Amino acid sequence: MAPFASVARFGRFGRFARLAACAELALLCVINTPVYGDEVESLAQSQTSPFVQWASDIQWDAFVSQNMIYTSDNNFLASSDDTVSFDNWEAGFLFNASVANEIRFSGQLLGRKVSESSDEDFRVGYAFLTLPLYQQADTTLGARLGRIRSSFGFYNETRDLPHSRTSVAMPQSIYFDKTRNSFYSADGVELYAFHDFSDYRLSYQFFVSRPVADEDEARETLQPVRKLEGDHAILAKVGFGKEFDGPRFAITYYRPQYSFDVSPAILVSDGKLYSESIVTSFEYNQYQWSFTTEYLRLKNKVIGVKPGGMATAWFEDPGYAETYYAQFVWRFNEHWESYLRHDNSKGRGERTSLSYAYDTSLGVTFKPDDHWLLRAEAHYIEGTGTLLIRDNTDQRTEYWNAVLAQVAYKW
Repeated sequence: MAPFASVARFGRFGRFARLAACAELALLCVINTPVYGDEVESLAQSQTSPFVQWASDIQWDAFVSQNMIYTSDNNFLASSDDTVSFDNWEAGFLFNASVANEIRFSGQLLGRKVSESSDEDFRVGYAFLTLPLYQQADTTLGARLGRIRSSFGFYNETRDLPHSRTSVAMPQSIYFDKTRNSFYSADGVELYAFHDFSDYRLSYQFFVSRPVADEDEARETLQPVRKLEGDHAILAKVGFGKEFDGPRFAITYYRPQYSFDVSPAILVSDGKLYSESIVTSFEYNQYQWSFTTEYLRLKNKVIGVKPGGMATAWFEDPGYAETYYAQFVWRFNEHWESYLRHDNSKGRGERTSLSYAYDTSLGVTFKPDDHWLLRAEAHYIEGTGTLLIRDNTDQRTEYWNAVLAQVAYKW
């Protein structure tokens, strides 16, 4: 029916007829007007509650892994001396969500067990807010506040995720399992910035924090220590290069300081412990292979206080160490990869089996899909400097072998 076909039937009520005809025309126009996808989405969002919009922006991941460890001698990250141990496991839940405008919250809950001598460890791995302060097409400046992952070397920030590392055990020369919790994250404020030059990125990080104190880890270096508390720490890092398909470099400076009491208080009653680390990192990535090496210069010093109140250098000469690893990874295809690594940990001074460890390892990883991971590796080790003291109270063997395997799943 034509839009004005009914006007004549209204007779003397022509004015009302014209109004009805206009309404009929408007209705036909609405029915025949196309509505595009983005308009529908915008309309839907305008009618969606703020909570539903926030919930739809949440990003989360989770993982769980079970490790098998066998050693010919000594106990390594498990009660593994001449036996197969399943003590070692890890699990984590990662969370990321928008808080307000461009402010985001990131967090991780982590569970882990190392050996029978260590309790199951459940902790907040990190929990921080990220706020961009300045953004342009190729430049970003921002801040993070809370418990933040320490960007120590290339891989400290991702060492907990089985799918993002190369091996079951990290290179102990740089990423110590002796002091893993103390190094992984800390409470403080971090400023970060990066600038992109075509395919290359220049990045900066400056982190002021209060270190997380772990008394079990402190006793690995200072046996009589108790009541360990983190005082303050500074971490500064500069990086340059490509994440993929090319070289990248980084240099990291880290200086944490702790206060402690000693029991029993014979020579000293309390004191300060600090360390200074400089890590130089280099990596070259190609689609099928990667080469990585990192070199650490480390200095530790302890200042003790005698029971009478007089300060003294508990260790007159600070402890020094120079450590490094070199690693080559070959990717056969999207499912299979293998690595070969030499890991060198050695302190200065008198050489004993407790002061060094040379570890040559070969491993293979199979990822059948995006969720499952199967991994196995073999280690030939000289020295015992990387072993946990609490797991090896008896005589240690200087030359020993280890076989590690891992099954992991991520959501």
